[in-house]
Amino acid sequence: MTVAPYVWFGPAILILFLVTLYPSIFVTWLSFQKTRYYELVGFVGLANYAEVLGSSAFWDTTFVSMTYVVGSLAGALILGMAAALVLNDAGRTGSVLRVFILFPWTLSMSVVGSIWLWLLNPSFGPIPYLMQTLGLDPGLMLGDPGLALPLIIFVTAWWSFPYVMVMATAAMQSIPKELYEAVEIDGGGPWIKFRYVTLTQILPTLGSTALTLSIMYLTLMTLIIVMTGGGPLGSTTTLSFEAFRGTIQAVNIGPTAVVSIVVLLINVALGALYTRLSGRVTG
Repeated sequence: MTVAPYVWFGPAILILFLVTLYPSIFVTWLSFQKTRYYELVGFVGLANYAEVLGSSAFWDTTFVSMTYVVGSLAGALILGMAAALVLNDAGRTGSVLRVFILFPWTLSMSVVGSIWLWLLNPSFGPIPYLMQTLGLDPGLMLGDPGLALPLIIFVTAWWSFPYVMVMATAAMQSIPKELYEAVEIDGGGPWIKFRYVTLTQILPTLGSTALTLSIMYLTLMTLIIVMTGGGPLGSTTTLSFEAFRGTIQAVNIGPTAVVSIVVLLINVALGALYTRLSGRVTG
């Protein structure tokens, strides 16, 4: 029996265990415990799960998380597809414009949050000032519980739509030209080409891209921390942010571990779906 495979893959498996498997096992074990900060008090079984799943606050936070993920994903897909369609046949100009459009994707979330925090500042931000110039009342912007989440969704979509554009463009450029020529021969117009050729051919790529972004949105916290801190009145508090806040603020972090487990299970489900879809595409 050769030991070469173990020598080559051993370090990777060890790193995977230390940064992924061990923390997951530890959090799962912690979800059955009662703690005083990080000191274990005793085993409580499913009491933490009953407390969290029976809380209306948890389901409100879950609704905010799902709204955030779905809204950001819809915005990123629409903007990314629109940019890809417009620039796909723009030749050299399209290539230059893609470089500039990719700029938001190259920025860290803390930088993106700081930029938009300034732009939306109701006291001296350019966007509220422009709205006032046009006779519109900007309100409190990120300080308004009804506006904070839509604004966070918009900023997230603005940051991530270049990724959709790149993936969609790559998929479009792999579509055989003969398919478009066949549609033209049959008298089909631009909408028919898009509906039955472009969209059909790139749909698997869009699906895997959407799953990748969904996993990222579900665990994304930096933008929320910088722009709203989960407020106002919890209107931008997501599951991941709640897990983060509970870890550093709660006395008993057992319920926080339950929230982390919920996020983990959702990510595992999305990851399994992504793997299956990727297998179909490559197959």
